[in-house]
Amino acid sequence: MPNKKTSVSCIENLPNEVFHEIFDYHGGYDMYAAFSNLNNRFKDLLISSSLLLNIQFSSETQSFNEYRYQKFIILNKDYIVSLHSYNESIFCKFLKIYTIDSSFTHLRSLVLKEISTFKLATLLLYLKPLCCLFSLTICLDQCFDDLGDIYPIIFRLPFLKYVK
Repeated sequence: MPNKKTSVSCIENLPNEVFHEIFDYHGGYDMYAAFSNLNNRFKDLLISSSLLLNIQFSSETQSFNEYRYQKFIILNKDYIVSLHSYNESIFCKFLKIYTIDSSFTHLRSLVLKEISTFKLATLLLYLKPLCCLFSLTICLDQCFDDLGDIYPIIFRLPFLKYVK
């Protein structure tokens, strides 16, 4: 019968690729908060340039330490591949601190739910320099506005392949 020490050493002997697969199932900050303080190996894995991050903003995000979250985004914005916003007010806090610009070099997907047409129109103007942005998903919050001005901005995004 194997003892606990043997099973832990077996987990520690797993290749980094297995942990990258596990990390892909977690949101970027959740993964960082959960694994960064375990040991030096996990910390090194999390800051490796081969690990790309998915960031999700929701009502749960608001409860996190905002300073740590801001520091995490600043250090990792060139590794973020997707931003998913499920709450306009939390995403607006993000936009007050960060401008989504060409420094988000790997941003491929942007999902915006419950966003107003005004905030959407403003945000779309900043997305043009993103050379990897291939996917844009938008769910407007009670849209009563004419979208005639928004569609041309979306269609001018040079690398966009998917819009919903």
